[in-house]
Amino acid sequence: MLDIMIVDDDEGDRKLVRRLLRAPAGKRSFREASNGQAALDYTDDNIDVIFLDYLLPGMSGLELLEHFSKTWPKATIFLMTGQGDEEIAKSAILQGASDYIPKSIMTETALNRMIENGIKLSKMRWKLEEHRQELSLFSDVLVHDLRAPVRAIEFLSEQIIEDFESGNMDEVAREFEMMKLSVRRMSELIESLASHINLNGPSNQEKVSVENLFERAQMALAKDISESGAEVRWKANGLSVDCIAPQVAQLLQNLIGNSIKYAGPSSPVISVSAAEIPNGIQFTVADNGVGVPEDFHDKIFEPFRRLQQTEELPGTGLGLATCRKIAERHDGEIWCAADTDVGTTIHFTIKQRPEEEDN
Repeated sequence: MLDIMIVDDDEGDRKLVRRLLRAPAGKRSFREASNGQAALDYTDDNIDVIFLDYLLPGMSGLELLEHFSKTWPKATIFLMTGQGDEEIAKSAILQGASDYIPKSIMTETALNRMIENGIKLSKMRWKLEEHRQELSLFSDVLVHDLRAPVRAIEFLSEQIIEDFESGNMDEVAREFEMMKLSVRRMSELIESLASHINLNGPSNQEKVSVENLFERAQMALAKDISESGAEVRWKANGLSVDCIAPQVAQLLQNLIGNSIKYAGPSSPVISVSAAEIPNGIQFTVADNGVGVPEDFHDKIFEPFRRLQQTEELPGTGLGLATCRKIAERHDGEIWCAADTDVGTTIHFTIKQRPEEEDN
């Protein structure tokens, strides 16, 4: 479904755009607004494409471009005007519009071609912005999070020299162990960052059984499961899923690993299951651990966000952010269930294409 909004104070022009963009039922939905404020009343809706008139009462199309770009950052925006003007076109594109078209040359072919090309351009812009944000986060973490272990290693190196010269070998051995922990912390952080950023790279989807995904996650976590005494219950329900298998296995691995890490005083009991839903597969990982406060249900999926009561445990705060990134890459979503009495329950979905699209 493509959600299209037409913003024009001329009802006839709005009807014209709708007629030119007609499509089979269920393929496109339309919203109309006669001015900027009426358009912004749709802020709770998902908008994919906006056709925006240049001359509007109140705020002009160029002024609204900034508001629309902030409200619907992934939307593809086209500016329309009664007369062609290269300066207007230049200003529109500089302010975030994907293209510009005079109303006098609008045709069904022209508008549909604009949508096709504009959506591709918008996706490219969004990926570039996400990459820029990732690089910004990466640099912030390198400066902030790596500073502590580097300073610790520097301090321990000086202590080791002093204790070695004084013959205090027991203290030297203890300080070497502390140094190893600092090095391990640096290594974990760098590996987490690399894994998180490398998800932007190309990967091929394949049809795999859910059982296969469970086996991959179980194998990767074999040592943690054994050492913690965790009881992991798997329920694949005989399903298969079209996905980037290594990434979905990593998503499951991250969630199950968190359930083990944040088990609290109890022995971990973890249920992992998959079920069919309309247009996809929903996975669920439920545990009996320390749980997540309700006001943190959304925040835990932000990069480098950790609960205060778990900050003494190892980790970088990237695990659940990576999970969200993988789910979104599969046109799915991930969330923490609100109606859990004990422990934590996290659901995520993987969207599936209709069978006829696979042929």
